[in-house]
Amino acid sequence: PPACLLDPSLGSHEYVTANGIKFHYVAAGDRTKPLMLLVHGFPEFWFSWRHQLREFCRDYWVVAIDMRGYGNTERPPSRGDYRIECLTQDLVALVPALGYSSCTLVAHDWGGIPAWLTAQNHPELVDRFVALNVPHPRVYMRQLTSDWSQLMKSWYMFMFQVPWLPELLFTLRDYGYFNAIFRGRKAGARNKDAFPPDVVEAFKYTFSQPGAITPTINYHRSMFSYRKKTETPSKKTVQVPTLVIWGDDDFFLEKEMADAHSSLVDDITVRHIPNCSHWVQQDAPDLVNQYIKEFIESTN
Repeated sequence: PPACLLDPSLGSHEYVTANGIKFHYVAAGDRTKPLMLLVHGFPEFWFSWRHQLREFCRDYWVVAIDMRGYGNTERPPSRGDYRIECLTQDLVALVPALGYSSCTLVAHDWGGIPAWLTAQNHPELVDRFVALNVPHPRVYMRQLTSDWSQLMKSWYMFMFQVPWLPELLFTLRDYGYFNAIFRGRKAGARNKDAFPPDVVEAFKYTFSQPGAITPTINYHRSMFSYRKKTETPSKKTVQVPTLVIWGDDDFFLEKEMADAHSSLVDDITVRHIPNCSHWVQQDAPDLVNQYIKEFIESTN
């Protein structure tokens, strides 16, 4: 693997079983401190949180997981194993499996969907919640069904419903997909130093492992198949203190969604970061870390 993935300053590589899945995670800090649980998006893995692992390990035991099907976490074989309620059950089970009764929950993109539902339906597990460039599922569905521009931005989700093709597109031109989304003119980071070649190589290495791509595409293929009524976005509000941080140059999500949560969240703070991409915690790590720290201080 690329040397940056083995950097000891990021923490130690460990495993835990929760909800019947063996999860890989990287942990930094003192295990006697409170838990900060970091949940990545698509197409990412624990390494997306490298700047936060280093920053928050003085005050927290910081745990960056590989979500089910990602990185070195177990990959259940069936498409149905990636439904949103399964992902939510994972987070609900991980907190006690890691030895804690609650956590500061920080999530980006796809990781934010089960994280929003965990904060909403299991507030006893979440002391505070930070959502990075991810709206509440109800806000997203409202935008998707009412805004042509968001529908256009979400075209890839419909393309991902097709068998085999998305997996093939990932691998073309030596996994050139990662160059395009992280360093490209449209979707890529605005801070040109955010994704140096060795970092992009770390993503390519992780997703080039046998069987690594299909599970991550299965998140999208399962997106619209809620099974249990209890895990659909219910009418009750999110009661835990919530911070939404939004990189305003998001190629995939309309920025007005950041400000559309007032009826869904009882206690919300919104921070916009102009000239910043969807990959907010990697594109503007210092500002993201500062906003998270200020939010923690204000909610202690």
